[in-house]
Amino acid sequence: MNFTMNKLFVIQLIVSFIVGGVAIALLSFMAEKANKKVAGIILAFPMTVALGFFFLGWTLSPQAVADVVPATLIPLGLSALFAAVYPHIAEYSAKIIENKLWQIIISFVISISVWFALAIPLAILKLNNLAVGVAGYVLLILVAHVLLQRNNDEKPVTLIYTLSQKIGRATFIGFIIFLVVFLGKTLSPFFGGMFAMFPAAFSSLMMILHWYYGPKSLFPTMQ
Repeated sequence: MNFTMNKLFVIQLIVSFIVGGVAIALLSFMAEKANKKVAGIILAFPMTVALGFFFLGWTLSPQAVADVVPATLIPLGLSALFAAVYPHIAEYSAKIIENKLWQIIISFVISISVWFALAIPLAILKLNNLAVGVAGYVLLILVAHVLLQRNNDEKPVTLIYTLSQKIGRATFIGFIIFLVVFLGKTLSPFFGGMFAMFPAAFSSLMMILHWYYGPKSLFPTMQ
């Protein structure tokens, strides 16, 4: 019985990785065919959340997912904050670092460290109060909104991905959904729910934009 359960868990992990990657590849293709505003909506679609919850429910139970949903609201707000913080750090790093690869690495590491520093304690404390979650989410959205409000002459870039970029995004997000299932099963549903809110789509999008179009393109696109 234990062998059968372990085998099923491995299958669930593999399927979550493949389905997550394919779904993101499809969204990237759809975004290329849409106008800029619609493309932004498509790329911001919470696919990681939707698939993460689906596979958590499959691996654990629908009730386990329902129990952790209030605890995921603040990490979701932190993902919006990440999308607002990264452009500021990228712009500042470009002034002191010439190498673009290091600019991206530093911008990502600092921005995602803020996300982890604030999200992990919530998973450890298992804070699933709905009122607290909603209040925290609204506050973080307002902070992100303020950070992104600035005069900017740059226009959102046309989002066209090369084949390697599509494969890279699909692999990265497939891996995050893999982690959602793995951590939800091995640690607790709260850690799985937290990683379901990981800004995988935002981070992969911003790193690509940063590399090909520079940090100035990040503000209008994230707006």
